[in-house]
Amino acid sequence: MRNLFVLLAFVPALSVAALEVNLLEVDLAVSPGQVHRFSFVVRNETEVPETFTVYVGDWDRDELGGNRFYPPGTLPSSLSPWLSVTPSSFTLGPGAAREVQGTVTVPSAVGVGAYWGIVFVHGEPRPVEHQGTTVMVAKRIGIKVYATVGSPRPQGDVRRVEFRGLNPLWLVVEFANSGRANLREVQVGVEVYDAQGTLLAEVKPDPVPTLPGGVRWVVAETGLRLGPGTYLAVVKVDVGGPEILAAQAALRVRPLALVPLAGGSLPRDLDGDGLYEDINGDGVFDEGDVALFRELWGSAAVQGNARAFDFDNSGRVDEEDVKALEELLGARSP
Repeated sequence: MRNLFVLLAFVPALSVAALEVNLLEVDLAVSPGQVHRFSFVVRNETEVPETFTVYVGDWDRDELGGNRFYPPGTLPSSLSPWLSVTPSSFTLGPGAAREVQGTVTVPSAVGVGAYWGIVFVHGEPRPVEHQGTTVMVAKRIGIKVYATVGSPRPQGDVRRVEFRGLNPLWLVVEFANSGRANLREVQVGVEVYDAQGTLLAEVKPDPVPTLPGGVRWVVAETGLRLGPGTYLAVVKVDVGGPEILAAQAALRVRPLALVPLAGGSLPRDLDGDGLYEDINGDGVFDEGDVALFRELWGSAAVQGNARAFDFDNSGRVDEEDVKALEELLGARSP
């Protein structure tokens, strides 16, 4: 007997399994006490009739930019109490389309700033065969709705600059939107200098959107493999206002103090990439190195020289590095 599961699939795309809408975002400039309207079109591109439900909710982003969804009215800046849609339910035949009307009714007493919500279009659960199992898949598309009252000033703070892996060097910049403006493009730039003030790398990751009160972790990959020494990372953040935010962080890379982990030979870096994959120092990278590293990754000799054994370049040595070393061996094996 086949198992039957129910799966709710939310896919933030313009077309999902023959459910189509003609836009994914609505951005409104609104005024207190006023009513603002918008609309979008839903189309059924399947070969059978389908009933759709339309409803509102809350959403925000996590630190890496992933969407999170909540019941309406959950968030302090929820647009849901102001937002209504009609019709709330309708059936479309194959190839048919219908316009959905949205209304934003702004309270008279409301502060300057951005408010936001989401309108979901939710289809009927349909059986889908997947690896010998029947699952019920319900299509859902979200239309994000933003409403900005007045002209809030772009503001932000650089909360943290944290160095992670060193082979090659990458770091995380933690940025917080401390104002009431919806920051569509926060541009982070990172410059890395040596102790003599020589610019070694300059990187600009893709801009990131940040909602009011939101926090984003921006990853900057420099491509640098740094030897022992002192370095300085200078971070500049453009939030779209008249000022550029700045922060800096110093990095000291200490010389390695390797000791033999087996026998009398030191671990060796066989390809000069800064990672010492020849754990037992016998001049060959093989299963013996993986087995020894699995046994000793938590030892003081390894942890005290973490950058030599950080095979997954996470900034620390743990069991994930054993897996990364295994994968490295597999990739090099004929």
